Amino acid sequence: MFAHLPILIIIFPLAIAFIIIFLFKKYSPFLSIIGVTVSFILLIRFAPFIHKGDELLYHLGGWQSPLGISLSIDGLSFFFSFTVLLVGIMVILYSIPEKKYNHNYYFLLLLLLSSMIGVIFTADIFNIYILFELVSIVTCLLVAYYQQRVALRASFNYLLISTVALSLFLLGVGSLYSMAGVLGISSISKQIPMIFAENPKIITVSLVLILTSMGIKSAMVPMHGWLPDAHSLAPSSVSAILSGVVVKLGIYCLIRLLYGLFIAGDYHGYFGSSLQLLMIFGAVNIIFGAMMALAQDDLKRMLAYSTIVQIGVILIGISINNTTGFEGALFHIFNHALLKSGLFFCAGIITLQTGKRKIKDFAGYGEKNPFVALCFTILSLGIIGIPPMNGFVSKFLVCLSAVEEEHPVFAIIIIIGSLMTAAYFFRVIQIFYSEPIQSDKNISTIDCEKSYLFQPRIFELSPIFILTGISIIMGIIPSLGLSIVSPAIKVIFSSLLPVLP
Repeated sequence: MFAHLPILIIIFPLAIAFIIIFLFKKYSPFLSIIGVTVSFILLIRFAPFIHKGDELLYHLGGWQSPLGISLSIDGLSFFFSFTVLLVGIMVILYSIPEKKYNHNYYFLLLLLLSSMIGVIFTADIFNIYILFELVSIVTCLLVAYYQQRVALRASFNYLLISTVALSLFLLGVGSLYSMAGVLGISSISKQIPMIFAENPKIITVSLVLILTSMGIKSAMVPMHGWLPDAHSLAPSSVSAILSGVVVKLGIYCLIRLLYGLFIAGDYHGYFGSSLQLLMIFGAVNIIFGAMMALAQDDLKRMLAYSTIVQIGVILIGISINNTTGFEGALFHIFNHALLKSGLFFCAGIITLQTGKRKIKDFAGYGEKNPFVALCFTILSLGIIGIPPMNGFVSKFLVCLSAVEEEHPVFAIIIIIGSLMTAAYFFRVIQIFYSEPIQSDKNISTIDCEKSYLFQPRIFELSPIFILTGISIIMGIIPSLGLSIVSPAIKVIFSSLLPVLP
């Protein structure tokens, strides 16, 4: 039974999704939380083996690569799937009170989580493409779930840009397959040095295509155009999963393919320039994202641009190419998933309760709903990187690695980005605790004291409290988070040992 757990982790939410759509529509929330929680528990069973450095390979139907499809659970895939399922559970909990979320919503949500785990577990590049396409289609449908005009347009733009990105990825996959004759990542990595010696242009073109496609999916500036609209106009629960984990799927593929294929051979110096390019993209992300976030008057749009800033920190961390940098980058992936999901949950409650989206309209909100305002404040401190929050630890590690590798400019850019992040988050916090909401004769206002919307609903509030609590604990005891990250670091650097200086 244990040997079949990798496929069960993927199949269980998928099976529940179809049970919901065809049989038990009425019990969609209950069945959804069971499906994702069971997958999460099954994944946790691998933790002891992962921490010992083991890897489990599962061959569907008993057919081994290159004839069959293989799944792999190692430290890197465990870390990303752990993050995806944890955020998935929180999103489902948050969604339960919303009556507009019917069985179709939960079907799409489970399908999204299942396909993301598939991307993370698959051991060949073609199935990454297939499953990533599924992720894009389902995400498009979730963004447009309310069927509002602006959301439909954002959804279409996302689908169009995703199609371009994955078409480029498919061209890169095709180029590698034409030379290697196999699709397994480990099999291709063994052949790339020989292929590079014979035809370096093919490998270079494949690298450029894959970097560009995953750059689009992970919202690298200037390939970020899909993100602000998709994240800000989607339902808040969808915004949380988009910002928390979907955008990180591009980062996962960058790490898995860049380090697993292109930088693991004797030509490390040649392709090392791609890491320098990623570092520059990371710096641009930080400055551009922070400037755009400062200019926003819409709360969710500000949070969307803030995601671009944090992606920049992660890109700098993974491109520095030392243990400290990767510890900081991966820990920041986990921290950002917790913090930004919680912030989008808070934003959803705030916009629902006030009926507003503009930041200036939230004056006095801290008095009306102190619990949500306090959680938003604490989570904001984590995104800024103020101790003792978890965001401080991960940013500090990335800055430390930049200084260790004699790239102090990038450490300074991260600090400047954090100061700018403080500026736009403290603006929101200041408004929360400023003068109470003023009534306007021309605008019908909500009586916050009497409105049922301001009464606490446990399923909405519990994921916010849980994420806030975990973020504080991870900041006070960072070794807990780093223990999840360390097996992933071993996987990445085990392939680089022959070429590290």
